[in-house]
Amino acid sequence: MTVFGGGALALTQFVVGTDTARWVSLIYLGTIPIILSLTQRYPQPALITHLGATLGLLVWAVQQPEAVVPGWNHEVMLYAVATLATLGLTALALFGGPWVMLGSLIGLVALLPHPESGPYWVVWPLWALGGLVGVALFQAVRNLEATQQELSQVALFDRQTGLSTRLALEVDYERYQALASRSDQPLLFSYWLLPEAGQNLQLLQELGQIMREALRQGDGLYRMDDHLFCGLHIGLVSGHELTERLSQRFANARVVWVACNGLTLEEALRQAQELLYRSHRRPQQSLTGMPRA
Repeated sequence: MTVFGGGALALTQFVVGTDTARWVSLIYLGTIPIILSLTQRYPQPALITHLGATLGLLVWAVQQPEAVVPGWNHEVMLYAVATLATLGLTALALFGGPWVMLGSLIGLVALLPHPESGPYWVVWPLWALGGLVGVALFQAVRNLEATQQELSQVALFDRQTGLSTRLALEVDYERYQALASRSDQPLLFSYWLLPEAGQNLQLLQELGQIMREALRQGDGLYRMDDHLFCGLHIGLVSGHELTERLSQRFANARVVWVACNGLTLEEALRQAQELLYRSHRRPQQSLTGMPRA
């Protein structure tokens, strides 16, 4: 919308304006394709640059002798444009922050006429107020994004063990399936019952450390609830190392393995739960379906 509005204003200046207005209009129109070409790679800077240029052109154009609407004088025109410029400056501050707002405010004030009559200067405090509103919104959005990122970290990582959560498993599962399919490798789903873990913080931290040390790079490990954990393993040859280390520390640990290529997460979990709760033997005897070297 800004492109169409600024383009229409520039074309109007080019048709009815002075030679200076024509040159300004040509420069503005020439920057539009450049800004549009940068929109995909640098959307925010491109938007800020174009909006700032459009506001500058608007404030400058309204001061030209030919920029008088029938029944309006230049003062009324300036106040009308000032209202639009206030909204524009608020948007600039919202997207660019305080320094963009301050630079834009100085630039727009510099474009104001400097007659002996004082009413023209009524508009710049209005712009400053709009800019401050935009800065407040900018800061509020930044705080909201930071809070959202922190909540995402809390949702995706278990603070007690440092492992990923069930939500992270749901996010990662399709990605692991795609990687296994592209590389034509098996994707194994391990499911762990560790009754000793519970809410003992020291044991949970030790558990997380043991699991992270035994995992290969690229494997995923997730805490499902107080006692249940699971892992995703692409191209795994043997799960004995992780199993034995856990069994030495957690005597009642039970582990099952499911080849989950082509299975949905719900199907893999269902198979693992059936295998796990059918088994009532000791860890060394209950590693159902465990891949061997």
